[in-house]
Formats: sequence, C-alpha cells, structure tokens
Amino acid sequence: MESSLFDMLKEGKKVGAFGSMNADYSFSLPAFPEPGSTVKAFAMNVRPGGKSSNQAVQAALLGMESEMFGQVGEDPRGEWLIKKLAEAGVETQKIIRKGPESGSAFIMVDPRGENEIVVNPGANGSLDEGYLEEVKADLSSLDALGFCLEVPVETVEKALREVEGPIKVLNVSPMPPSPSLDMARGADVVIVNEEEAKDVMGNKPLPSSPDSFLWGTAAKMLKKRGLPAVVITLGSKGSVALEEGKAYPIPSKRVSPKDTTGCGDSFAGSLLAGLASGMALADAARLASFASAFSALGEGAQSSYGTKEEIKKFAEE
Repeated sequence: MESSLFDMLKEGKKVGAFGSMNADYSFSLPAFPEPGSTVKAFAMNVRPGGKSSNQAVQAALLGMESEMFGQVGEDPRGEWLIKKLAEAGVETQKIIRKGPESGSAFIMVDPRGENEIVVNPGANGSLDEGYLEEVKADLSSLDALGFCLEVPVETVEKALREVEGPIKVLNVSPMPPSPSLDMARGADVVIVNEEEAKDVMGNKPLPSSPDSFLWGTAAKMLKKRGLPAVVITLGSKGSVALEEGKAYPIPSKRVSPKDTTGCGDSFAGSLLAGLASGMALADAARLASFASAFSALGEGAQSSYGTKEEIKKFAEE
C-alpha cells in the first residue's frame, strides 16, 4: 500500500530550509479581478507563509528535526513569524532580525481553489552571503536542505556550491528572468512545476501525462548535460521524477481542492523529509504527492498541512 511510504520516514532526521518567511494576506474571491476592476472578497485571513518557511513546517509535521535559516524584519510581523514557526515545531535560533520590514504575500483565491500571488520580499530580499557564512557549519550538519528563489539568487547559488553534507533540494520558484538549470548544478534535486519546466527546457512542448515515454528522453538529456535529478510537478496530473537517465511517473490522488496555496511547498518539504530518511527519489516524490494533495483540502499554506498520521490516513482512503 502507498501508505506504507510513511513508515519509511525516520523521525529525528535533520532537515533545514534556507530562504524566505512571509506573512500571507489571503483573500477569498468570487473571481479574479480583470484589469481596472474591483472585486469584493468573501473573507480575508493573515497566516504565516513563505516558501522556505512552509517547507520547514511540513518537514516538522512529518517528524523531522526541522530548522529555519533566514531573515525577518525588526517589525511585529517578524516576531510573529518566528513565533508561528516555533509553535509548529521548527527550530528558529538561527533566524536573524534585520531591517524595518518582514516579507509579505498577497494571495487571491477563487472558488476552484486556484490562486494568484504577489510577493513583497521585505527582509527576504537582503539575505546576503555574510549570513550564509555565519550559518554554513550548521547547514553542513543537516541531512537534507531546501532552497527557493524568494531570496537573492546569488546567495542561493553560493550556498549550493559551498555547503557540503546534506542532500540539497532547489525549488526553482519564483522563476528568475533568465531561467537555466545550469544555476542548479550544485543541487542534488531540482523541483520545477509544469510552466517552469517549459522555460528551463527551451519552451519545448511537455508530455501530456506523467507516464509518457517522452519523459525518458528528457531524463537522458539531463544526464548528458550533467545536471541534477529533477522532479516536475504537474498539478492534478501528478508529477514525474527524472533521475540517472530514467523517468519515474508519480500519480496524484484525486481531490476537489479548496485552496492550492502552498501545495508546492508542502510537496518540497515532504520530499526533503523523505530524502533525509534515506528514501529513493521516486518514493519520496510519491509521499510528497500525498502530502500536497492533502494540503489542497484546507485553507492557506502552513494552516492546511497535515501530520504524518493525518496524511497516512488520507493516503489509505
């Protein structure tokens, strides 16, 4: 049974997330506004978020010793973000407070659960190489380490090159202006969604389903170029893992989504937990697929994430 994947998780493995923390301002709307129009929201909620913070929380909920590395502002929002991470079981000692403003995101969610997001980096935007030097030894002691691109790309690239020890997973999001998988050569695994994959693969058409034999061609191309393993997430169609010239299709559990905010971060955090536990990439991606589908049933990002026991029960249904 697929739920047996969760028995492969090894509690206490050390997982870290290096990157962003945001306060998410989420608006539930009847429809996304057209340019120049105004739409009345059904509701508005403020919740903790940020791609890296979300990854850390999901890993903690799956039983890992999870730690957050990053920067918030010296404002009340920054103090609140640290408090929320600690409440979720994430170690926060290495988070620094610098600058007047913490990061924030403004999220619109429609009745289908789809979202549109605007991010204001705040303190995330000044996470520099000096901070990296301060925490490099701590990062090297981890079993798995996750990155995103909501912080300066040059800081992430330096960390990917210089941090040795953990399995390094890069979520290539948000996509940089000139996308290239070459920037990820220091990573062990790269996560991209369907649209991002089109960009980094030269805007070539992608196979229409995870089990297409054409993915094998993509896997061979990655191996020939000396690039890391890649997991391409395909939304409701599932995902596909490309590793060592082979393609592994990952099915998705069908759900009726309430809010897809943070589902990709749940996937990334769960993948980190699986890889830290010694799971093969395809198995870790299958586990992550269940966690991501579970998160789509709730509202918000971290607020929708499940524990190991909750997601295992969901997988058995």
